[in-house]
Amino acid sequence: MPTAAPLRVVQITDLHLKTTPGSRLWGADVDAGLNAVLAHIRERQPAADFVLATGDLVGDEPSAYRRLLQALEPLGLPVYCLPGNHDFPAVMSRTLRGDRVRWERYFVAGHWQFVLLDSSFPGTPDGHLASGELALLDTVLATDPARHTLVCLHHNPLPVGTGWLDTMTVSNGAALFAVLDRYPQVRAVAWGHIHGEFADRRGDVHLLAAPATSVQFKPDAPEPRVDDLPPGYRWFELYPDGAIKTGVERVASPVRANGLTRRVPA
Repeated sequence: MPTAAPLRVVQITDLHLKTTPGSRLWGADVDAGLNAVLAHIRERQPAADFVLATGDLVGDEPSAYRRLLQALEPLGLPVYCLPGNHDFPAVMSRTLRGDRVRWERYFVAGHWQFVLLDSSFPGTPDGHLASGELALLDTVLATDPARHTLVCLHHNPLPVGTGWLDTMTVSNGAALFAVLDRYPQVRAVAWGHIHGEFADRRGDVHLLAAPATSVQFKPDAPEPRVDDLPPGYRWFELYPDGAIKTGVERVASPVRANGLTRRVPA
């Protein structure tokens, strides 16, 4: 059993913030959901070292990044961000440059390193990793082969069993796993996009998704359908020997959308 003090990390995802407070996504108040999640993190995760925000930080409105900063900076923790299909990578790179909230491509914390990949592709909700993203991952892993690694992206890199979402899986997921398979220090891959929790393994690598801070989607549904589960986040304890403990926390908040069914991108 791991005994040394772990690195404590929180993952939030799919915030879908708009420029107007109280905006809704499929009936869910995205501000109320995010505020409830952040309050829960402050109360229940006081020892967290930092936060990973895995995409769809805004909902198709680039001016909403200012509101994102206003929401996340009071956490008092570093927040490392990456883009999703509803984000604007160029605007993100210009706006998220603060001391606490920023888009980093990779960083080191203790015995661990973190690689934040951009799986967004202009003009489509589908996921894809450009050759430069795969080259970045390969370079980081080759440069520090002894350091345990958690790889983050927005889109699910493999099917999760939800038919309509699996049409937007990373189109070259096999290329991603071909890189990961060469480096035994990779311990986990974490993503968002599916607006729900997911946990599996591929060999020794944990495959993990987190619930959204906004609306939740029903798993295993062939068509888009809103779940009545509340918003949430994933927590990690990452140990110096490479061991991982992780789980999902959900919060009570007035954002449920009561089973709505609509055909819109995740």
